[in-house]
Amino acid sequence: MIGPKNVLLVTNATTEEEITLIKAALRTQHNMQIKLNLVHVIPSMPTCYFNIPSTVLLAERYYDEAEKMLTNIGHALSIDKKNQWLITGRIKTEVLRLANKLNAHFILASSTNIPELHKSVLFKKERNSTLIQSINNLVQL
Repeated sequence: MIGPKNVLLVTNATTEEEITLIKAALRTQHNMQIKLNLVHVIPSMPTCYFNIPSTVLLAERYYDEAEKMLTNIGHALSIDKKNQWLITGRIKTEVLRLANKLNAHFILASSTNIPELHKSVLFKKERNSTLIQSINNLVQL
């Protein structure tokens, strides 16, 4: 028996409509086991900006909002906390690094993040098993 397909969902810029589409797709995949992981990437800021008090408050607020968004999406899709990742860095490097670590078969992302993920240097051409797809193309999976 073939094991479950590992899918990494990038929650940055994911809309409620896209979450609804994912839920519907998961319900229809009775013959395929899917293990879904969530990742939200918080952009890193240069450390020199942390000398400005308002920037620190802004960074903390962004972190809290990202964590809340990740938790809400995890709850909506019934994803365990251990399969939810909150990472700081560049989206194109951190998502692909985590996908390699998790041996992801697919990466799903909102259409606003797809161009950045495709032009990544870390995407190895020999690793054809990882496909980066827009959530809107979920029906094709």
